[in-house]
Amino acid sequence: MLSEKDLWNHGLRTVFIACTVLMLVGLLPSRAAHADLIWRDHYHNNEAVSNGDVLTDSNGVSITVGTTVYSDSDGGTFDLSPYPGSDYFMFRNQRLGDVRRHLEFGFDNQNDDPADYIELTLTFDTAVNNVNFTLLDIDSGSWDDGVEVFYNGNNNARDNAGISVTTGAYNGVDNESYMHGWEGYGLSADNDETFGNIEFDFGAIQLTSLRIRFFSTDDASSNPGGQVGGLSDVTYTEAVPEPSSVACCLIFAMAFGWTQVRRRRMDRRNTSPTAASIRRVRVSERKPTFPVMPTRETSDQVYRRVDRSLQNVA
Repeated sequence: MLSEKDLWNHGLRTVFIACTVLMLVGLLPSRAAHADLIWRDHYHNNEAVSNGDVLTDSNGVSITVGTTVYSDSDGGTFDLSPYPGSDYFMFRNQRLGDVRRHLEFGFDNQNDDPADYIELTLTFDTAVNNVNFTLLDIDSGSWDDGVEVFYNGNNNARDNAGISVTTGAYNGVDNESYMHGWEGYGLSADNDETFGNIEFDFGAIQLTSLRIRFFSTDDASSNPGGQVGGLSDVTYTEAVPEPSSVACCLIFAMAFGWTQVRRRRMDRRNTSPTAASIRRVRVSERKPTFPVMPTRETSDQVYRRVDRSLQNVA
């Protein structure tokens, strides 16, 4: 049975090994961490994207799709209907924003009412960063496309300077009081043009959810008609340990390793033959600690030797 000292040393060695592994995982680059949400890997052309769909990328990350269609029912009627020949959300194998394969979202609004909207939500079962995607064909005509982008709940992408957003020639930051996003600027882009695209790069920000709201602003006509937008493939990287965590493990591992090396050197030094002989010599040189008994005084008398001849005894 292991002693308490052995158990303690075994535990320390286990922690040392675990921290070393974590350090290597955090410091060594991993190609497997990069992944993409490729729409064509999960849907066929003109296939509807439904609420509750669960998609799995090449690294095993699960993405749950959420879809919402909302109308405030002005006059007691539901204002929104699917875009003609389409659904609210579906996969398209044709160009939009000069991107051939994409997720398309759209509707036909009967009123110029920005309170009506559709939403797409992507929820990741593990945190991801370096998220990149492009919103396609955000422009205007008789309609006026409006979009808002949220992440990790209700965080608006407009409020974070760490998110890089590149707008197109036919769209830009909105000038409305009821929204906080981007809208069309009065021109309509053709399907093979990129003038209506908006590119997003979330950089090092870790995401667990992404939500895109699409609607018609109040700059449209009284009956905006059908309008569509799109979402490109989404690229991202699975989140890795933060540098601070890796640094702490590295410091602990170095400190523990140094103490173990020092202890082993001391053990070898103490058990070497030279060390043993030195200990014996030192022990022999010690003065006795027991009390010294008094000695009997000896006489100063000098003893003389007398030589006598041997006599024969009859």
